[in-house]
Amino acid sequence: MSKDHAFAELERLANEDLILFDGPASPAMIGFAGFDPHSGKRQPGNIAGVIVHDGDMPAAPKHLDPRNALALWRFCRFLAANFGVTDMFTIGIDGGGTHSDGSPRVDCHGQGRAVDFAGVTMPVGDVSRKITVAAHWSIVETAVTPGGTWPRGTGSRVCYRLDEPDASPLGDPDGDLFVADFFRSVYDFGASEWQDGSDSPDPTSAISSIGAPSFIMHPDHPDAQPTGRAAHIDHIHFQIGKSGTE
Repeated sequence: MSKDHAFAELERLANEDLILFDGPASPAMIGFAGFDPHSGKRQPGNIAGVIVHDGDMPAAPKHLDPRNALALWRFCRFLAANFGVTDMFTIGIDGGGTHSDGSPRVDCHGQGRAVDFAGVTMPVGDVSRKITVAAHWSIVETAVTPGGTWPRGTGSRVCYRLDEPDASPLGDPDGDLFVADFFRSVYDFGASEWQDGSDSPDPTSAISSIGAPSFIMHPDHPDAQPTGRAAHIDHIHFQIGKSGTE
C-alpha cells in the first residue's frame, strides 16, 4: 500500500468519526488525537477503542507514516474485537526523536514506520489482567530456555518457547494455552499488516511462524546478534518498509 492509499483510508475513517487527527495531516505524516469512537469524544490515547500507552501514560501516537498509522488502527480494532483488549502498552511508536549525539533519528522508528508492542490489559476468565511480552513470554523457563533465556551457542536454532510442553507463563494450564495463542494471534496479525519475510511487499498467501526468519522481532527470533532477539526481549517489533532510512 502506498502512502497516498493509506492516507485516503485514514481520511475515510476520520470522515466516519472513527479517528481524529492531531493537527494537519497529509500522506507524508499524520498524528492521532485520542478519540473514543463509541462516545464520539476525545479520550487520551484512545485508538479504535483501545487506550494506547507509551510506557504507563496514555498517549495517542504522533509523527506516523500513514501506512503505519493505518496498520496500528487495524491492530487496535483487532485486539478489541477478538480479545476484549482495553489497553495496549508500547515502548515506541512516535516518529521523530534523536540519537544520543543529538542527530535526528531517521530509521524506521524515526520515520514513524514502526511499532514496539509490549503488552495489553484484557479479560482472562473473570478478571482483567495485564499480559506482557516481558513477564509472560521472554523469561518463561522451558527445557529449551533454561533460566528463561536461550543458551549461548543456540544461534538461529530457536522455536516458539510457549509451544513447549513445559512452558508455564501464567502457572495454570488454561492460562498457559491462552497466552501462547494470544501472542501467536498478535504475531500472525502483525505479519499480515507490517513487513514479514522481506522489506518489500510480501505475498498474501503465506506468513512466517514464530521462530522463523522475519522482520518481526521478538524474544524467540532466530537472529542471535545483539540487535536481534536480545534487543527485543520485552517487546514485539513491527515495521513498514526498510529498517534503515527510506
